[in-house]
Amino acid sequence: MSPETMTITRDVQTDIDDRRVAIREVGISDLKTLMTVSGIELDETAEQTVSMTASLGASLREEIKGIHMSRLVEDLLEAEGRLDFRGILNLLLRLRDHQGSDDSVLSFAFDYFLDRQAPVSGRIAKQAYSCRYEARLKDGKELTFVQSVEVPVTTLCPCSKEISSYGAHNQRGYVDVRLEHHFADIGEADVKICLEEVIEQVEASASAPLYPILKRVDERFVTMQAYDEPRFVEDMVRNVSMKLREDVRVDAWQVKVTNHESIHQHNAYAVVRGGSSALRF
Repeated sequence: MSPETMTITRDVQTDIDDRRVAIREVGISDLKTLMTVSGIELDETAEQTVSMTASLGASLREEIKGIHMSRLVEDLLEAEGRLDFRGILNLLLRLRDHQGSDDSVLSFAFDYFLDRQAPVSGRIAKQAYSCRYEARLKDGKELTFVQSVEVPVTTLCPCSKEISSYGAHNQRGYVDVRLEHHFADIGEADVKICLEEVIEQVEASASAPLYPILKRVDERFVTMQAYDEPRFVEDMVRNVSMKLREDVRVDAWQVKVTNHESIHQHNAYAVVRGGSSALRF
């Protein structure tokens, strides 16, 4: 069967809408795609192909009926499967221009894998870290860019250690760090902190890091390391916050620590926000 030739006589999306309701953002979400990401690691040449879940959108003026959804996917394809900070800026501009909008917005969620070496045996394996990029371009020039990462760690309860004749309960914790960058002019936009730096700061603040592979000598080492470095959820969130509040490369930040308690059904959590400007994405 041959494709049928079709003549479009009316573009419904460009019809006039008289309800006088502007839409802050409209687009597509949960789009699965493969992208080669750079800018995550301290090694500026490092890159990795990852599976991403993307969201792409634009603002819609009150007098226009709708956007062209297919153009959002076309704009992503223009990135040719590669993503870095400069590529995100270019994609935002394409989204805005292709829709004739004032603003554009996007997000990408993905797992990035880093090598982790066992502390005694030296065995190396890949460990996944959940990462997210979010960006919004307002009025064609004002940019908000967000880097987020979730870092799994081990924490040991100081109270349990203090009151027990031997041993102490520990748990796996998750530290969510969100970094916001604000630029009044897109031409001046530049991000100078990478997520690997944040991951290393978080792991150094915990009772012990997690490892994808541990031999018995490693397990002994990590168990005793955690016992020597007990952390409440309050300790964890303060330790990470102390590092971020001294970092002038970030405009605003949030740290949320969640401990999946080993002797309770519930979890424990703590949140700290800071920076020179309020979180506003």
